[in-house]
Amino acid sequence: MFNGAAIGRAAGLDFRLFGDSVETLDNGVVLSVGSAIMAPQVFEKSLSSVNNLRLQDGRPTVSNLTIHVVDLQDGGNWDWTTGEPPKTNPAYYLRFCKSFSRMGGAMHYTQCDNLAFIQNVYHSLCARSKA
Repeated sequence: MFNGAAIGRAAGLDFRLFGDSVETLDNGVVLSVGSAIMAPQVFEKSLSSVNNLRLQDGRPTVSNLTIHVVDLQDGGNWDWTTGEPPKTNPAYYLRFCKSFSRMGGAMHYTQCDNLAFIQNVYHSLCARSKA
């Protein structure tokens, strides 16, 4: 029952839909919760694709992006909005933080329980929608 062609088409469609969202991120916010491996890899590829297409059209790359990374692990006690830490700091070796910080915007790291974070965001949004 496995159909590699169908799965490949679906993955291509998903990536294109994601890329369409990335295309609209000027002055936007990216929120990565609990995904230290796949999120930076997929987002980096998509952002690169969008920026390449923009440059081919003579348009500027995605700009003024703010990236918020939320994860359980310690972010190395480093303020990622100041850039990358020196090699002497353990935070330097957090590959996903370095990947996000190199994507052309301010990167903020928050150590938090992922479920608690999502629940608080949800409840905050619900409270705002009622106001």
